[in-house]
Amino acid sequence: MKRLIVLLISLALAATACSQGNVFSLAVGDCFNNSTTSGEISSVEMVDCAESHDNEVYATFEVPGSTYPGQTAVQLDADNGCYDRFEGYVDRDYESSAFGFSHLTPTSASWDQGDREVVCILFDFTGGKLTTSAKGTGL
Repeated sequence: MKRLIVLLISLALAATACSQGNVFSLAVGDCFNNSTTSGEISSVEMVDCAESHDNEVYATFEVPGSTYPGQTAVQLDADNGCYDRFEGYVDRDYESSAFGFSHLTPTSASWDQGDREVVCILFDFTGGKLTTSAKGTGL
C-alpha cells in the first residue's frame, strides 16, 4: 500500500444530471462526485459512470464483531480489505494502477445502529475526473 491515499471522505457533488443517494445503499459499480463538506455524511449525489465523475464503488464488505473496535481498527480493516479487493475489480494490481482508493467506514454512532459496511471507492490518482467505469480496464 505504498501510495495509499486515505481521504477522509466527505462526499457529495455539484454536477448536473445526478441524483441523491444514501451512503448506506451504495453498491459496487455506483459512481459519484466529491463533496465540499467534511465530517460524517449520509448521502451523496450519484452520477452515471458514463458521465464525468470523481469516484466509483468497487467493493463492499462487513467489519466483523459486535462491539465497535475503534476508529483505528476500522480504518485498518478498511485499508486491508479494500486493497485486497482492488485488483479483482480493475484487473491490475494497485501499485501499478492509475487509480487510488479510499473508503467509507462505520462510525461509532452508525455502528450502534447496525452499520458494519465498508464501501471501497477508487478515483483517478492524479485528481482528474473519470469518464467511464474502471471495472476490468486494467488501468
